[in-house]
Amino acid sequence: MSTIHKGLTVTVTLQEDKLADVNALLFQFRNELKTNREQYEKALPGTFFISWLTLPTQVYEEKEQLPARIILMTSYVGDKNQHIEELVAFLEPKLKKVFGESEEFPVSYSGESEMIAFLHDKSVPNTFYSGFKFISTTDVVREKELKAKVWEYARQMNTDPEAAQLPPSKIKQEIESYVANNPTLNWAVSGIPYARKNKIQMLLPLVIFGLIMACSIVCIVLSFFVGALFVKVMAWVFPLFLLLMGGMLLLLRQNEKRPHIPGKELTDEEVRKIVALETNPVINEMTVIAPLKNGLIRRAFLSVSLKLVGLLAYFTYIPTVHTARWLQLDKGKRLVFIANFDNLSEAYAHDFVDSERRTKNMAVIFSHAFGFPATRWLIHKQYNHRSEYMKGVRAHQKITQFWYSRNQYESVENLKRNRAFREGLFKEMDNEAIKKWLLTI
Repeated sequence: MSTIHKGLTVTVTLQEDKLADVNALLFQFRNELKTNREQYEKALPGTFFISWLTLPTQVYEEKEQLPARIILMTSYVGDKNQHIEELVAFLEPKLKKVFGESEEFPVSYSGESEMIAFLHDKSVPNTFYSGFKFISTTDVVREKELKAKVWEYARQMNTDPEAAQLPPSKIKQEIESYVANNPTLNWAVSGIPYARKNKIQMLLPLVIFGLIMACSIVCIVLSFFVGALFVKVMAWVFPLFLLLMGGMLLLLRQNEKRPHIPGKELTDEEVRKIVALETNPVINEMTVIAPLKNGLIRRAFLSVSLKLVGLLAYFTYIPTVHTARWLQLDKGKRLVFIANFDNLSEAYAHDFVDSERRTKNMAVIFSHAFGFPATRWLIHKQYNHRSEYMKGVRAHQKITQFWYSRNQYESVENLKRNRAFREGLFKEMDNEAIKKWLLTI
């Protein structure tokens, strides 16, 4: 079994005159969620988040109208086929009502099996990031319970004067003994399943890419001494990659010299409508959908950038972000960004603009979207200014009519601390490491 987090994105076009009807349906489902949340948790055991919204028409290159759309985005753990089957088994009537408004929906709809095929057919690739990459929905519950019970046990130990004087190593032994002898907690003795397999699986594309580049560099040297066809072909891979990226960067720089057209800012009333939905005490959601700036190079460079970001997703960490995804729609002409994060969107922006490294990473993607600050070689001081970045975000931020979060009161930090505590159990450590581990309780 895999515990790698994944993102499913399903989208279809919609006639603009049907937007109001679909919006009303989705808001209705959102209101119903308040009373049937437990049903969602039971029926969708591997699902962390669901975002379901409509997108109005947008204009690309000041002349081409991009169609209105319905977009369903989920974050889940496990097998894609199983995930879609669970969605259909539980939400089929709702899926039919919403997607049935699209001209892309089958005219002679025949039931759940056709809905499964429809979701597969209308799913599109995305670049996906998770802040807690290998934690399943079951792990969230069990690791929270584990730490809560150990905390109570440690608190009781602290009331004993003799126990309070124990060295860190002895305290760790006592905790481990308590866990091992507790029938409701001894599952933690066996360690985290699939940990190595999942890491290898996630890193494999990057490793393959690195090996191809390394092989090409070796073949460049060998080509001076060996005349084999394979060596000659591979010797061109790395130089061609550098030429491609360098050429694209030069073309992009020429595109950056075009006059910058600032995006239209949302009115205070429109911003208030969006912010009004950011009322959850811990986790909130943001969806930003914007047409790209003019020029084919923008579409091509963004596409390559997203693929490279996907290769490096394992090494990325943003403290308050649960999940995030980026994708291009309408032949690459529209950028979609969705994030599930702790706190409010204004505070969430700090996680990007207050870090020089993240600021540069952000510009590689968002600078191609209309309404975001202009750049020079993908860098601009405006990206260090929260208000400028937020102008671009707010200008293209969309109200998510339906949003579901499974663990709505668990922050990223709590999830990671719970996992860190579990990882430290029955693990050899020196005294300094034990002290740090005890702080995770």
